[in-house]
Amino acid sequence: MVLESNIVYLEEEIINQQERLQLMESYLKDHAAVSVYKRKIHGNIYYYKKYWKSGRSVSEFLCRSEDEYRRRMKEIDAANNKRQMIKKQLKEIRQNLKTLKGQLKIAKKTYKNV
Repeated sequence: MVLESNIVYLEEEIINQQERLQLMESYLKDHAAVSVYKRKIHGNIYYYKKYWKSGRSVSEFLCRSEDEYRRRMKEIDAANNKRQMIKKQLKEIRQNLKTLKGQLKIAKKTYKNV
């Protein structure tokens, strides 16, 4: 009885981890990493953000003023830090899934032999 409940728990946990994995992967796909660069054109400084979308590099005008640049950079840094955190969590989830699947395999094998 205990072994059966352990198998059910492991199967449910694997499903939960796979759902989390899919959600995080879709977040990373929808929120690309952004970098910022500046250009001096005819004596004026312009700031642009650059990111990848659908396999292509995209550059968009960000702002002209230094104050606006600083404010936007805080937002961009926060978004990029969140992306990095999610990437770390993805790595952990993938490792957990591998471990859970191994445990499930052992539990099912043991249950067959009992």
